[in-house]
Amino acid sequence: MISAISTPNSYALPTNAILADQSQLTTLNQELATGLAISNPGGNPTAASQNVQITQQIAALTLDGETSGLAQSSLQTLSSTMGSISSLVQSLRQTALTAANGTVNAQDRQALATSVNEGLQQLLQLGNSQTPDGNYLLSGSQSSTSPFALNGGTVSYEGNAGTNRLQIAPGLTIPTSLSGQFLLMDIPTGNGYAAVNAASGNVGAATVAVGGVTNLAAATAMDVQNQSYSLQFSTGSAGSSGYAVVNASGTTVASGSYTPGTVIDVAGSQFTLQGTPAAGDIFTIAPAKNQSLFQTVQQMSTLLSQGGSGGAPGAQFDQGMNNILANFNQGLTRLLTGQAAVGSSLAQINAVSQTNSTQQTNDAITQSGLISANLPAVATAFEQGSTALQAALGAFSAIQGMNLFTTLKL
Repeated sequence: MISAISTPNSYALPTNAILADQSQLTTLNQELATGLAISNPGGNPTAASQNVQITQQIAALTLDGETSGLAQSSLQTLSSTMGSISSLVQSLRQTALTAANGTVNAQDRQALATSVNEGLQQLLQLGNSQTPDGNYLLSGSQSSTSPFALNGGTVSYEGNAGTNRLQIAPGLTIPTSLSGQFLLMDIPTGNGYAAVNAASGNVGAATVAVGGVTNLAAATAMDVQNQSYSLQFSTGSAGSSGYAVVNASGTTVASGSYTPGTVIDVAGSQFTLQGTPAAGDIFTIAPAKNQSLFQTVQQMSTLLSQGGSGGAPGAQFDQGMNNILANFNQGLTRLLTGQAAVGSSLAQINAVSQTNSTQQTNDAITQSGLISANLPAVATAFEQGSTALQAALGAFSAIQGMNLFTTLKL
């Protein structure tokens, strides 16, 4: 019987095969241990490159999600603060309505004045509200600056007209603060276009309340062109009262007989005339000017403290309260505008967050398909590979025993 004799080639071939099997088993073992099919970028460069891109996108979406949470928290605090300010202004407005009631006596007015002064302090405190991390909500972009300060009886604004912004998606940022200048300081008086004031020398008991806008173009022109008018009362030969509206050049633009409740239109705005005027009483109708809610509250406190009832003093008091009510209405409108802007930003955050969440889920699924190992298949391959390796090692061991010396012994 002739036996084969081992040669270098007969050793090399099975040795290389065994090493390859061992390498494959090592790879399969890593996949079983980590659950990942890509342990080495060189093994699948295309999948590895795609995995890096997806990982970066998921990281960016996660960061945007974190900043969205911060923005949402700030905006919710801001919305709550504006709601509290609106409630306070509504309460002060109700106090003005109570004070305008003819049955309120001087003692009651003093009590109301004390309440209004407390409201001023509350308004100042709310205006200086902060987020849980200490940022001021109404200082514009100067979040570390307390926005409102009371000095010498006057409230000043220390912030700016900007806003802080946070990115909630690539290329998309939203404001997380508001400017107190816009929200509480620059509030138009009257109906926003025109305001009315009684001359200090009036001796009658008439009042004039500004109403709504009937002609926006005319009201805007009055504001832009700084047009002013004088409403003058007169007495006819039969004792009847009349009124005339005269412009700055002395031209009468409207006139008529007066009865309490008369409604007139001047430059696109309505005005309601009440009470009993005296001949020569004058009311000035001028473009609305900006003043702060703080100033309106302070004017209300002063008016309540000074009082005034019956005849001309009572009419001056009522006229002042009419104007304060109009200013509060404008303040509430401005607060509503601010709340609408914040609500819009919160809705945008919710929409973007849902989109980002969906994208993150899709990215995770795609990434899993790229890098996750098929564990059942890997386990089967590992078992089969182990069996094959054991068989190869046994065969190699047999080859090692077949050499010239063992053959000669035979």
